[in-house]
Amino acid sequence: MNATVSSLFIYPDSDSPGQELESVEVTQSGPEGNRSKKHAVHLVSADDYVETHPKANIVLDVESSVLEQLVGRLVRIGDCTLSVTQTPSQCAGVYAEVVTPGTVAVDDTLLVAEPE
Repeated sequence: MNATVSSLFIYPDSDSPGQELESVEVTQSGPEGNRSKKHAVHLVSADDYVETHPKANIVLDVESSVLEQLVGRLVRIGDCTLSVTQTPSQCAGVYAEVVTPGTVAVDDTLLVAEPE
């Protein structure tokens, strides 16, 4: 799969616009500086981000159908490993929990672990 990070965002306050970043440290609870949410990380395809403007953290240049197929898989972006847990009920993309914290940057490649 060829997918790279096209944008990164944090949302310090629920009512404020996102802050676009070139890189972010992803901790166990999600991107540093992001407000606490039920799900640590929200990933979305660039097409869905443009169309629906969800409050996603990591925007990837991949089709949304491909992103949805990652539920249940481990992915690595930059130095960070994520477990993709589910699709949201109210918006586009997928949610993920942090397995290994690390830095994620624009243009990092999404690597998908082989299923066990």
